[in-house]
Amino acid sequence: MGLLSTGHTTITLRTLANGVRLLAIPMPHVQSASVGVFLRVGSRDETPATNGIGHVLEHMAFKGTTTRTVQAINLDAERLGADVNAFTSKDTTAYFMTGLGRHAGHLLRMTADIVLNSTFPEAELQRELDVIRHEAIEYDEDPEDASSDLLDRAVWGDHPMGMPVIGTVGNIEGFTREDLVRHVRSYHVAENTVVAAAGNFDVEAWLALAEELFCAMPSASLPVPQAPEPAKYRGLAVARRYSQVSQVFVNIAYPLSPARADEIKQQRWRLAASLAVNLFGGGMSAPLVDRVREQLGLAYTAHSLMDTGDVWANFVIHAVTTPDKLDELVSSTASLLREQATKIEAVQLERAKNQLIVSRVRAGERTYVAMEQAVEELFACGTVTPTADAIAAIEDIGAAEVQAVFERMLANPPAVAIAGKGVSARTAKQLAARLAAAG
Repeated sequence: MGLLSTGHTTITLRTLANGVRLLAIPMPHVQSASVGVFLRVGSRDETPATNGIGHVLEHMAFKGTTTRTVQAINLDAERLGADVNAFTSKDTTAYFMTGLGRHAGHLLRMTADIVLNSTFPEAELQRELDVIRHEAIEYDEDPEDASSDLLDRAVWGDHPMGMPVIGTVGNIEGFTREDLVRHVRSYHVAENTVVAAAGNFDVEAWLALAEELFCAMPSASLPVPQAPEPAKYRGLAVARRYSQVSQVFVNIAYPLSPARADEIKQQRWRLAASLAVNLFGGGMSAPLVDRVREQLGLAYTAHSLMDTGDVWANFVIHAVTTPDKLDELVSSTASLLREQATKIEAVQLERAKNQLIVSRVRAGERTYVAMEQAVEELFACGTVTPTADAIAAIEDIGAAEVQAVFERMLANPPAVAIAGKGVSARTAKQLAARLAAAG
């Protein structure tokens, strides 16, 4: 068992004999609790033929278990006033509930039933595939959503990381119950699983119940690597034209990487990268927003974010503009990036640090956010960073360390994805060349 002090409470991390990890985060200052089962499997574990199956499984897990119908699953949670949800990403599939802390055991039993005992009824599958198909079409027809998928392709090319999480319409229409069962048996295994809770609950009782429910979860038939091999960054330029819109949705990405390979599992470089992202475009007074929106009027929407997973992280800039302002927007962005690689303004570093610290503190006040953030750190670093330690590390990071983040990322070609009015692959390549020249 591992114990990590947070200053007021102690995080408990325990590994069962079969490899399932239990994570308990007491938050005695709240009355609620969030409970989740997180599986280290996502769309990167799919192939072109199975792309989208994880997202289908996420939907189908709620459609019936060995003991409950879909109606019973919904009613059991709502009788307790609990919120129920799930998500699938590049590297994670999660099922979670939030309710009263005194119901943490009930929330765990219901979530475990969904993960361990789903039956994927054939009749429910055919109905749900139609729903997901409509979801995929709606997503594909939205230029902003499409620009995000285009960026994945620009970053990772033909690697599974470059495929859309939602999958393709053709795949969605063809999935069978046997496909779902096969995928579950291959990837929903003990070594990939973290069972977590955050909030005001009886930790020892919850841990005992979690062990009882998950101690028999099947192990993988083949060894599961502790750290999956990261996909190779490609840095491509892609575009998709939408004639029915008047704007252009712009996404630009650079890979974030530590100075040394042995830092990949260390939290400090991720915090430095987060500071760089937040400093550049994380608020109205950030250089990107101030320049392109307030000073030049090139866009209403402009910000930067850190797109991150267990073995990868990208610096992403997102903006929405009109075709006539696209060139100036990209040129201004390129100049600003080079400025940060040359010098970090003290006041901007102070702003970025305080915003990141407040974000960490606020996460400790919201049960689901605290739980998800802890699991993300566990998958990425193999441990969970106590809030006090994270704040101390943020405060200790200097301007040179943040500046180095910009220098390292700009040494790579940018990944550029644009979607909207009047754009083409040639447009995207020209913009990428402009960004590369500035770097």
